[in-house]
Amino acid sequence: MATHKATALTIDDYELPKGRKAVGTLITAALMVLSSRRKFIEPRSVIHDHILARSAKAARYSKLVQDIIFYTLFGLHGIETIWFATTKLKKHNVKITRPAWIEWVATVLAGGVFARKHFDEFIEQREIKAIKEI
Repeated sequence: MATHKATALTIDDYELPKGRKAVGTLITAALMVLSSRRKFIEPRSVIHDHILARSAKAARYSKLVQDIIFYTLFGLHGIETIWFATTKLKKHNVKITRPAWIEWVATVLAGGVFARKHFDEFIEQREIKAIKEI
């Protein structure tokens, strides 16, 4: 009982996001990195010394905010990545054994919705190219 039919278009390659989608992916990935380690908000870190040290309230809530960002981003992106791999990549015949599968999954894990939109545009360009070749 398959719910997603494969298309005639097979994707065997990967393309890095460009423009706004690249910026969004990089910002999201940076937030994931910054939220993953306590040392980024501890004393003698750049964030603590230049931002958090100026406000007692900011310093007090920094660990809570970091935890919320961490669990939200990694939780949502993890679910989104699983959904992406089991639906979109499967639909476009991207094999799990191919490097392109790993690259697309890693990009969606880091970039979230920005990477998914990039994939959709990538597919649209490939479909247009395939139609023109016919």
